[in-house]
Amino acid sequence: VEFLLEVKAMPFAERALSHHLLDSLGGPSADYHISLARLLLQKHMMEDAEASLQEALQFDHQNPDAWAMMGHVNYLLGDTDTAKHCYERTLAFVANASEMHSIYLRLASIYLQLSMFPEAKTTFLLACKRSPSCVSWLGVGIACYRLGELSESEDALSEANILNNTDPEVWAYLSMVCLRTGRQLEAEQAYKYALKLNLPDEDRS
Repeated sequence: VEFLLEVKAMPFAERALSHHLLDSLGGPSADYHISLARLLLQKHMMEDAEASLQEALQFDHQNPDAWAMMGHVNYLLGDTDTAKHCYERTLAFVANASEMHSIYLRLASIYLQLSMFPEAKTTFLLACKRSPSCVSWLGVGIACYRLGELSESEDALSEANILNNTDPEVWAYLSMVCLRTGRQLEAEQAYKYALKLNLPDEDRS
C-alpha cells in the first residue's frame, strides 16, 4: 500500500486497502486509516481524509504520522491554527513522523505568516539540517531579515542561491539586504535579476 500510494497508483492502492481490511491478519488499525487518509488526500477528498485520521487517532492517539497528516489536511484547507497545533504536537513526540521535512517547512511557513520569526528561523534551520533546499534556506533568510540579522540573512540567502540561482524571491531578498547595508549598486543588480526571473507583483513592494 505504501509503495502504491508513493507512485500515486490510486486504483491499485484502493484495492490493496480493501484486501487488507478483509484479511484475517489485517482489519482496521491506525496504519490502515492513515493509509486511507493518504489515498483520500490524493483524491482531494479533504473532509473524508480528516475523518479517517480521527479514526486513526482513536486507535493510537500518540501516532506522529496521524498528527502530521492531520496538520497537512488543515494546512491545505487553510486552517493554519489547527495545522500549527497538529505539527507542533507531531514534533513533541519522541518518534519522528515519516515525512519530517514537509512538516518543518509548513510549520515554519505558518510561523512566518504569524510573524513568529525566531520560531520560523529555528524550524527552517531544522529543515536545512535534515534536507537542505533552496526553500529551506530562503526561509531562514527571510526570518533573519525580519529579525534584523542581516549578515545571517545574507549567508542563508547565498546558500539558497547556490542550490537554485533562478528563484526570484531569493534575489529580491538579497536586494533588500544589500539596500539595508548600504550597497546600492549590488541591490539594484539583484533586483534587476529578480525582475528578469519574473518576480511576482505582490513581492515587488
